[in-house]
Amino acid sequence: MTTDLTSLLRGRGGALALLGLALVLGFWLLAQATSDVLDARERIAEGRDLLGRTRAAAERPAVAAPLWAADESALLAAFRARLDGLMASRALLLDDARLDPDAARPTAPRLSATLRGTAEGLHGLLLALETQAPLMVVETADLAVARAADAETGRPTIMQLTLALRGALSKAPDAAR
Repeated sequence: MTTDLTSLLRGRGGALALLGLALVLGFWLLAQATSDVLDARERIAEGRDLLGRTRAAAERPAVAAPLWAADESALLAAFRARLDGLMASRALLLDDARLDPDAARPTAPRLSATLRGTAEGLHGLLLALETQAPLMVVETADLAVARAADAETGRPTIMQLTLALRGALSKAPDAAR
């Protein structure tokens, strides 16, 4: 008993079978197209998110570089120049600035300074050191009264600030020194 395909497709039963097959194929194609559209929407949303994050990163201000130099004497000179520049607009005096090598961190020696001035001037200097380029992170700061205020003469209180922070050398100094 052999059945011929043409005889099967004749009549109402064959037409319904072809219609069912066409419907299944149509729904499958529609599902594929819908899936492709949903995938494209997801990729577009991810691209927009990446674009937004990239724009936000581009709008952020650039990170300021730390104070650095090629050798210790240049680093101390840059530190003194930085302090002199910040002291120019404030009522401050630099008593001492020095560089203390650190054997544990040869590329990050400790910079120390002792300054005198008004509390407002010293506060402004510390704020500028930590927020303006080149950035300097103060590790320790000791504040003491150097001279008390005098109401009769109108002299303000003079404070003394001793601070320590780290510099950066582009290469470790020679061990022979």
